[in-house]
Amino acid sequence: MVAADRGSRIALLAGLIVGRPALGAAMQGALENGQGSRHRLELQAFLGSSLSLPSPVSISQSGQPTLRFTGHWATRPFLDTWYYAGRLGLWKGDKGWLLDFIHHKIYLIDRPALVQRFQITNGMNEITVSRAFRHKHLSYAFGAGPLIAAPLSTIRGQHRPYGGGFFDRYFLAGGTLMSSVTRSFPLRLGVSLLLDGRVSASYGRVPVANGHGSFLNIALHFHAGLGLTPPF
Repeated sequence: MVAADRGSRIALLAGLIVGRPALGAAMQGALENGQGSRHRLELQAFLGSSLSLPSPVSISQSGQPTLRFTGHWATRPFLDTWYYAGRLGLWKGDKGWLLDFIHHKIYLIDRPALVQRFQITNGMNEITVSRAFRHKHLSYAFGAGPLIAAPLSTIRGQHRPYGGGFFDRYFLAGGTLMSSVTRSFPLRLGVSLLLDGRVSASYGRVPVANGHGSFLNIALHFHAGLGLTPPF
């Protein structure tokens, strides 16, 4: 009877010793799954610039022939108003949703003689909602959204200043498709250094004096910034 009890104790002890690694692995897996199931908020802010490719422009004014030409564009990121971007991300595991805002700018250069000024610089606001994916410190996203523009132009000597639209400046001009790749370099206390590249394709139609102007803008965006992951 004593030998049987001793054997039971030895078997129980051996089971605990052998089972401890498996139990630890199971607990670690449950913890990781719990962390992966939590939503995580990220805030990001960027400065940078863009390169806009040559693209078609059409300008129509009442009683005048329509002007059609290929537009060449400059960004001038710190002239008049700054070029900048912001992002709000909500992640669950390695998948998330992003709300992006780019205060994009375009100045028409190499203009036809009848076009004295055509610019959207305060700003050409690209707002997109994107589906995002992450692998380690690299994330990428694809999305779409509205284009909000504040145009300024002088066509055939007829100037159209800021005005009209909502907030007496902005117009719902069209839409934007956006793709992005972002590399994160974690620092401390939830702060990260960010390098970000994007491609946008936007179509817009904005008012000019006695008419409207339509344009396609395809741009490469280059950003550097900081990100914050709040501890909650």
